[in-house]
Amino acid sequence: MAPASVVIVGSGAGGSVAAWALASAGHPVLVLERGRNLFTDLGGPGDPGTLLWGDEVARARFLEQQDPLLEPRTFRTQAEAIAGVGRSFVGDVNDLPATVGGGTVHWDAKTPRLWRQDFHGCSLHGPIKDANLADWPLSYEELAPFYDEVEALIGVQGDVDLIPAATLQQAPRSGPFPFPPNPPMLAGSLLAKGAAHLGMTAYPVPMAVHPQVCNSCGFCGGFGCAIHARGGAITLLHEALRAGAELRSRCFVDRIELAPDGRTARGVSYLEAGGTRRREQAEVVVVAASAIETARLLLLSELGGDNVGRHLMFHHLTSVAALFEEPVHPWRGPTSTHTLDDLIGPFGGAEAGAPELPYVKGGVVELGSGVQLLEEAKAYARSGLRGKALKAALRDVALRDHVASMTMIGEDLPQNENRVDLDPAVRDFHSVPAPRIAYTPHRFERAAAAFASGRLSEIVQATGGAWVASPPDAGENPRPGGAHEGQGPFGSAHILGTARMGNDPSASVTDAFGRLHDVPNVVIADGSVFVTSGCANPTLTIMALALRAARTIGR
Repeated sequence: MAPASVVIVGSGAGGSVAAWALASAGHPVLVLERGRNLFTDLGGPGDPGTLLWGDEVARARFLEQQDPLLEPRTFRTQAEAIAGVGRSFVGDVNDLPATVGGGTVHWDAKTPRLWRQDFHGCSLHGPIKDANLADWPLSYEELAPFYDEVEALIGVQGDVDLIPAATLQQAPRSGPFPFPPNPPMLAGSLLAKGAAHLGMTAYPVPMAVHPQVCNSCGFCGGFGCAIHARGGAITLLHEALRAGAELRSRCFVDRIELAPDGRTARGVSYLEAGGTRRREQAEVVVVAASAIETARLLLLSELGGDNVGRHLMFHHLTSVAALFEEPVHPWRGPTSTHTLDDLIGPFGGAEAGAPELPYVKGGVVELGSGVQLLEEAKAYARSGLRGKALKAALRDVALRDHVASMTMIGEDLPQNENRVDLDPAVRDFHSVPAPRIAYTPHRFERAAAAFASGRLSEIVQATGGAWVASPPDAGENPRPGGAHEGQGPFGSAHILGTARMGNDPSASVTDAFGRLHDVPNVVIADGSVFVTSGCANPTLTIMALALRAARTIGR
């Protein structure tokens, strides 16, 4: 069989893996990315080069993010949607990087795996009222070889001998990690000791960082890596281009075009930077634009049926800060070098203080992250400090040296009415309808956050020389400036659902390999296909699923 021509929409985690796998197998591959290319020699003979180094104001200048004035998203709660409110917020609703490489240009490279129980949670633990839980159409065992391969491709570090046995039962490994872990950071080590006093086990967090190259500079999460110690989408996109793939940046795909039969995609239509419309024919279209933009493209193309856009999920981030008497320099080194799984669960509802729920699940916990100088300065400025007083606080108080946090990546249940649709009144600078997000957290997430906050506070109290410095309770209002700011769509950068996979076309959008039920030569290769969000950072799973999907093309 001759290699199929493939157009890939998006160059982030999923798109880059698909591009590498397909180009390496001899398929003609074109990658269309709506954002800019900030790499100076991507696909060249040396390293990719980058403009995204230790720039603390890059995101404020929309160097990699989409500009919310030019490409707005809109938001409303479920209650507002029922009441007919068109939108209650317009602007930045989880604007992930719109750039070549996607979110991995600045990710902190945490790469845990989902657990066995995440793939069959509904069968194992049962349904929950007002949520739309379902089992995945594949198992951990089916995905494990692709986890192994992606870890080797992007260079994941870790120490299997230090991972608790309970974790390895849920996420068994076929062998050691490609690399040993980085040196542990002081703040994480101290909090790990506090967890050990309570019978919990912290261990080196798996992450795509080459320990022999990384110099623990501290500009990791939120920044580009100037020395290319960190793996990610660019690692694979660089090799895909060397293998013959073509990349076109600043190309906004707004429609998948169908053949007359209505069951076969024949290519895409897109707008170049200057507004010129182009069309590109292809035998296969791979969509990897991230869950919100993928749903938008499918809706604009009238593909996927009524389930498109539904079951939108964001991880809920529950943080507790520790104030140390002595300097612990948490802003140095990787964002976090320790993790623990003891709060994943499930826990009985009554046990977790939520008797109205049959059970509660938490998530993986990252230990020891801190803040950068600019973040601290902005916090002091918001409190009214200016001029010499501000400089004195940065020099003498230096909270960045004394405050370290623990953050739980909490599971978000899929709900039918947490969704993306097309806003009927708001358009972007291309005159294309903006994506509209409707979202309200389930009581499951609020119960898990309350439960985890108490346990994380206990860890701080068990850590010598530290005091709890917790943020206020989040409440239910999930919009900027509200009590729930920092959670859900305005906090987590993990966007999942909207094109869930499944065996039943009436209840899902794609099959188990990401192929649209109604147009099988359109393949979804990003977090859209997640059936449930799980309790861990999703990027490694996105890449493994994309690799698995790509290997089916042309067979």
